[in-house]
Amino acid sequence: MSWFENWFDTPLYEMIYANRNEEEAEMMANLIEAETPADRYPGLLDLGCGRGRHSIAFAERGYRVAGLDLSEESIRKARKKAAARGLHDLTFIHGDMRQPLNATFDVIVNLFTTFGYFLEDLENLRVIKSAERMLRKDGVFVVDYLNAPYVKAHLVSEESGTYNEIQFSITRKIENNMVYKNIQFSGEQISEEESEYMERVKLYEKEWFEEAFDQNGFELKKTYGDYRGSSYKGAESPRLILIAKKRD
Repeated sequence: MSWFENWFDTPLYEMIYANRNEEEAEMMANLIEAETPADRYPGLLDLGCGRGRHSIAFAERGYRVAGLDLSEESIRKARKKAAARGLHDLTFIHGDMRQPLNATFDVIVNLFTTFGYFLEDLENLRVIKSAERMLRKDGVFVVDYLNAPYVKAHLVSEESGTYNEIQFSITRKIENNMVYKNIQFSGEQISEEESEYMERVKLYEKEWFEEAFDQNGFELKKTYGDYRGSSYKGAESPRLILIAKKRD
């Protein structure tokens, strides 16, 4: 079993990333809306949608949204959140982002580093190929990814904390052009089976994406360095946000 198939379904995942707020999702949605307004790009696929925070932000802006994720727990939570907001037409689908849906979209977004999970480059490239197959002519593919030079320059090797009487410690390392995060939990509520998890993400740089896009039917149009839409400035930028258009 791949690391993400187990980790993303546990409630401990949501605890670790509890600091992800709606404001951040709104900023990302604002940036993408400026590039692909809903009146011109009405059909949007959130590829790797997680618990649906970005999908909901787009739906509330008037997009016709579908969210796709491999985690059944994430899809369940996303549906519940959307229903609570009265967004009953927002569709959430359980599936693998490497396998294209039998549907076409105007814009596809892949956000919060929901990419680079696989050891083999060919498997990660399947995500790009899948997006290309699902996009209309002149459709737009948006990738929000960690910025590898920034990660290498600012890696926090250790941190720890407590959340609702659960203790956690995180260690990070870079090895074989991947960043590894090991997360350990302790406390009376934690069983031995759920005490330790791992994340692993490839450190792809902007040039890798440029080549991958070019070889798979896309042209890179713009690159941003943060959710506010600042220019990309290499190792100074915390994010690598890529706006690519499907070629004719």
